[in-house]
Order: sequence, then C-alpha cells, then structure tokens
Amino acid sequence: MENFLKRLEELLKTHLKETYLPPHRARTPGWTHHDLKFFAKGADLLSTAFTEGRAELPKNYFNRKEYRSGFLLYYVLPTFVKVWKCLEQLPPYLKDHPLKILDLGSGPGTVALACSAFFADQPLEILAFEQNRIIGRDAMALWKKWAPSHHRCSFIHQPIPNQKIDLAFASYFFTEIPRREQLNWSREILNKTALFIIVEPATQQGTRQLMTLRDEILRSGFAQVLAPCLHQQNCPMLAANRRDWCHFYIDWKCPALIRQIDQITGNKHDYLKMAYMILGRTADYGLRTTDLWRVVSSPLISKGKKEFNLCGSNGKLQKIGRLDRHKNQFPVFDRIQRGDVLSGRLDSPNIAVKKF
Repeated sequence: MENFLKRLEELLKTHLKETYLPPHRARTPGWTHHDLKFFAKGADLLSTAFTEGRAELPKNYFNRKEYRSGFLLYYVLPTFVKVWKCLEQLPPYLKDHPLKILDLGSGPGTVALACSAFFADQPLEILAFEQNRIIGRDAMALWKKWAPSHHRCSFIHQPIPNQKIDLAFASYFFTEIPRREQLNWSREILNKTALFIIVEPATQQGTRQLMTLRDEILRSGFAQVLAPCLHQQNCPMLAANRRDWCHFYIDWKCPALIRQIDQITGNKHDYLKMAYMILGRTADYGLRTTDLWRVVSSPLISKGKKEFNLCGSNGKLQKIGRLDRHKNQFPVFDRIQRGDVLSGRLDSPNIAVKKF
C-alpha cells in the first residue's frame, strides 16, 4: 500500500497546482512551501469545521474552492488507507471475478482510487454517486490519471442503481443522512448487494449512532455484521454506558504532505482513527461463534498491571489483564493492539493474535 500512497500524494499535489492555482503559479516546478501555505488554509478551515462546528459548515461546502482543495490536500490520503483496511477484511472470493462497486457520496473519488489499487489485476467498474458536480470533476480528473484501462468509473444520478452490484461503500456518507433514514438506506442498499461497508469519522457521537444502527439492522434481520463484530447480539458496549464508542486505530507511515499540514493545523496523524461496519446479507455467510475476541480498547495501564477490554464472539465485554511481574510468562500482551482479534483461551500464554 505504501507505494500507492506515495503515487497518490504526488498525483494530488500535481492536480492541485494545475487546477487551483493561477497559471503563472501552476507553472512553478515542484511542490513549494508557498503552494503548501496556499492550500493549507482550506485544510485548516475544514479541520476546524469537522471537529468543532459541523453545523456551521455550508451544506454544499464543496462549492467553495478553498474547501475542495483543502479536502483533496488533507483528507484523501487518510481515507484511502481506511478504505484499504476495510477491503483487507472482505471474503477472498471477491478477487476471483470482475467486480461492480457502488460508491455513495464519492466526493473526490477516494473509494474508487483505493478499490482500483486494491483490485488492480481484475476488471472493475465503479458506479459513483455524488451530488456535487464540481468535486465530481476533480474525481474524474484524478481517476483518469490513476486507473488502468480495464477499470471504469462513471457517475450515476440516483444513489441506488437498478442493477446488482458486488460491493457498496458509504464513506462518510451516513454523516449527511438523517438518523431516522439510515436503516431504510441500509436495507435498500443490501437489496442490491451482498456486501456493504460503512466508514465514519471516529467521533463519540457519530460512532455511537453507528453502533445503534448496527443493533437496528440486526433486529430487522436483513443483514448480519461481518466486521468488526464477532457476534450478532446487541452491542454490549452501547448497553454498558453512555461514554464508550467502538473505534479503531490504524498504524501507517504518515506521508510528508500530511505531516506538513499537521504543523499548520496543530493536528497529529501518527495513527488514523476509524469507525466502520461491514454488513452482509444473512443467508450468504456463516460466522464462527466461539473463542474469538476483538480488542476494543487501547492498553489500560495502572500500577503494576496492563489490561485490555475485549468484545467476544459470545456477545459480551470482558477485561483481561497481566501483572507486570508476570511479563515473562505472558509476552503476547506486549503485541496486542486495539482492533486485533484474539483466539483461544484468554488465560493461556499461547493465545493467538491476528493483527488488525
């Protein structure tokens, strides 16, 4: 994935200069400090709006050049990695045949770019739905310079096409959908596809809404959750308290471009936070239901011990811990991270760890 990220970073910088700078500035070779400062203003405005005052953000914020360029500069690369992480968790049979993928709320086409890279060797068709035609032009410009000839991308005028698809993505799309409508959207999408991936910002409020949607979908019975959950019971974290939310961290080699913007915005991208859900039609999959545990917390360090919160295939939360004096007996504890899946007896030093 790192090679794709480097290529995408260069593509974004070139596109920004050619599309958003005056002609005399666009002719300046390379990516300069002046270019960075020029585009970082929009990235800083967006970052503040997304984290502090989304209600104040214009509904059609992509109509403003500074927001579009700021989004391209600061959000495409991290979202590309999050989409890739979801694709890694899909059933392997998807790599055996041509694919048709629906991208809801495509924005600058990040999902399409990630899918084209991930499924590089097989025929691929992307159906992209995006209401804002201006950011759609950015998406197509990037796609033409990115995708191989056996991959196609086209924009559609209705969110759910009247045809079967292999996989649907909603990346930050449900953030824009009223909460009361999200269950019906999910049902309609899963009428057209066997697999549906939702990716959302890992905010407390937004993630707990996603957790609530998960329980509603399971009660309705038209789908089951393939990831991150290892069970089909009500979410135990949602029921436990009003504070915690089920989100995960992704380790990555942060691109230089993102680090440069971080210095201006005051943010940090040492790791990426993500809330997500992968849904499948109930009849299509059978899940193993015993002796699996998803790590749903960072290490909880206190005097003389280290602990983790787990969510098990039995639908229950459980805390496991190791005393510091037993470090040599349970070295596996030092390899566990949030998002990993543990299998076997929790009190065994030989418990298996599948990395997130």
